[in-house]
Amino acid sequence: MMENEIYVWGYKRPNTMMTIAQSNKRFVTLPQKSPAEIGFLTKKPKNNIKLNEFLVSDFNAIISALKLKDQILSEHHHTCSDAAICTCIRDCLNEICQYEDQTYLIDNNGTCYVIDNSNDKLDNSIVYTGKVKLNQLTTGDTFTIGLTEQCIAGCIDRDSPNAGYIFRPFTPSIICKQVSCGKEHGLLLSTDGQVYSFGLGSRGQLGHGITDRQLQPKLIEAIEAVSMATISCGGWHSAAVSDIHDLYIWGWNESGQLGFKMKTSNRSNVKGHSTISLESHDSPHNLSQGKNKDIVKEDPLCSQSGDHLASNTHERHVRDMDKECVLFHLVPEILDLPGDRNVSEVSCGSRHTAAVTDDGFLFTWGWGEYGQLGHGDRCTTDKPTQVQYFTDNNLIVTHVYCQNWNTVVSAKQR
Repeated sequence: MMENEIYVWGYKRPNTMMTIAQSNKRFVTLPQKSPAEIGFLTKKPKNNIKLNEFLVSDFNAIISALKLKDQILSEHHHTCSDAAICTCIRDCLNEICQYEDQTYLIDNNGTCYVIDNSNDKLDNSIVYTGKVKLNQLTTGDTFTIGLTEQCIAGCIDRDSPNAGYIFRPFTPSIICKQVSCGKEHGLLLSTDGQVYSFGLGSRGQLGHGITDRQLQPKLIEAIEAVSMATISCGGWHSAAVSDIHDLYIWGWNESGQLGFKMKTSNRSNVKGHSTISLESHDSPHNLSQGKNKDIVKEDPLCSQSGDHLASNTHERHVRDMDKECVLFHLVPEILDLPGDRNVSEVSCGSRHTAAVTDDGFLFTWGWGEYGQLGHGDRCTTDKPTQVQYFTDNNLIVTHVYCQNWNTVVSAKQR
């Protein structure tokens, strides 16, 4: 059987495990095959895609965390080959999730650790979970969500900067099979295929038809009758794939990330439209400075309270007054890919989206400033577009995983 290989493209952070790690380029616009040393990531089906965060995370921070944890590496860890280090990671960790200066690790015993990468300290690092064990993590600007071995979802946080981390299950408890975090919101997928959302709703990312903040997970009633197979949070948009392989999407469409016509004024590098300069606050140079910071105040689209876009509305979507463009979808809408292809998997970046079809083709759309769409350019598009690289090289795409400005896939020969 032909093994999957990993391909990566988009924004290149310093110290990332990418094919172009030694290059001075800050972005890659076409898929690049990952180094052979980390090919093992495709050989652990349980966390096949989640472990791909290794590819676009700060590798040095991970090594420091493992060294401090004193589970794997010796004091001379820097003499180990990348292959040996990766083998150690595979054998001792069940999950890893990194966001800015924090790395979350779950070992094979279900114990969760939090490492501050800015000072390599493990103070108060073990997450208190009571008698339960964690096996899944996801994190964003505002929330970190964990999932226990008993499929109970909850938030990981602490009461003060010097306090320890605590896992707090949601009330009432929801039995989940998948969790996902955006910048300011979260999605939960229950074991019976229902989707719940919570957090900030200023751009319709919660899918409840209004822009209110939701403190506890709430069932998305618009898709209550549809059983979902998988979910994904973008920065301010959300997506889900149903059991019958329909793609549902909702939230912010500022960069065409929903796949519907976007507003093109004040924008450059847009395929098929006239171009004007675009200034974006969502870039590697404008990240928030830590979790729980009220970044909503920096967003000109939100009110001062951060709870509403303008005023509450029950419209299914918000359109620009002068054009037939969609600014927001406040409830989930079906998005048809070209050729009416069925979708097997979806993943959302900060402002771009990627979907894998049942027949192994990859489509991407949304913001492309860092080449994260994989079309060989830095253009933004609101049209789901097939990534031609995999077709030209006779490759079947099996999985996709997006970070903020990166895209990672596993693929194999047809």
